[in-house]
Amino acid sequence: MARTVVVQLTDDLDGGEADETVSFAIDGKSFEIDLNAKNADRLRGALRPFVDAARVTGGTSRGNGPRVRGRAPAATSRSRARSPGGTATLFSQLDSEERDRFRAWSDLPNARRIADSRVQEWIDLGKP
Repeated sequence: MARTVVVQLTDDLDGGEADETVSFAIDGKSFEIDLNAKNADRLRGALRPFVDAARVTGGTSRGNGPRVRGRAPAATSRSRARSPGGTATLFSQLDSEERDRFRAWSDLPNARRIADSRVQEWIDLGKP
């Protein structure tokens, strides 16, 4: 006897149909929430300023995209350039001269962590 099992996700915020399961962690606790595309975008948008300023620690080899059950993941575009390990930053991709010019422009001569958004701003201005 053949059987087909259909898994339908329910959006944990509004009770409608969900498109994906979003995983995140904060304060040492990991969470998952089923969301439709609009609510998933809202969550990512709310976290974006904090993610852009943070450094990557640990993680998995699954990649940076959402974990989706029952559907193919939607294509996403990311402005961040990443190495296969997920730790490369835009700053690390600059050559030595560009790094010196960026540090002078940004007034960050000794910063250990530099947000990709700040480097992207410098790039968008034509690397003055």
